[in-house]
Amino acid sequence: MITRDLTTLSKRDVYRILSSLVIPRPIAWITTVDGAGRVNLAPFSSFMGIFGPPMLAVTLGRRRDGSLKDTHRNLKERGEAVVHIADLPLLEALHASGAEVGPEVSEAERLGLATEPSLQVAPPRLKGAPVALECRLNRELELGPVSTLVLLDVLTAHAAERIWDARTDSADASFWTPIARLASVAGPNYGALGQTFSLGNPELP
Repeated sequence: MITRDLTTLSKRDVYRILSSLVIPRPIAWITTVDGAGRVNLAPFSSFMGIFGPPMLAVTLGRRRDGSLKDTHRNLKERGEAVVHIADLPLLEALHASGAEVGPEVSEAERLGLATEPSLQVAPPRLKGAPVALECRLNRELELGPVSTLVLLDVLTAHAAERIWDARTDSADASFWTPIARLASVAGPNYGALGQTFSLGNPELP
């Protein structure tokens, strides 16, 4: 057994170790809009769902110079976002959207990703994404000088017909290949959901 005391390590080493162990991590692919109506698109892999009440939790880091990333700034100003879950055909676009560019650049437009209007929020949703969750900012929790935990209320859920099971009126994980983040030692590594299992209700032997 390999043991590391995370309280004694640098932030870089802590991130490297913990992000390689807590896997797979779902990726929130988020659209927001700024005051000029420009669409920002960026991926975040410190992300989880909260199912009662329907919420999402996303940790937003800062740029290397300490300034807010465009997604965070837009959320503060407008209070709305659409969180997408991408699948394998969208991997290259998702990865490319993580590049640091100026706020005047729309990643969705630059990557040729078609959008369509949302129903309850201003940011548009990506037409090609199998899942889009329209959200409104609930609250923020500062975790330190470089990261903020953002809680989002989920207002509307959209799912592609190809991932939907009419029998259960819900998405079926075996119908698609959602992308997850793995370790990030030599650049971002990704995985996709493969074989799934159904074991019924748990019982102790």
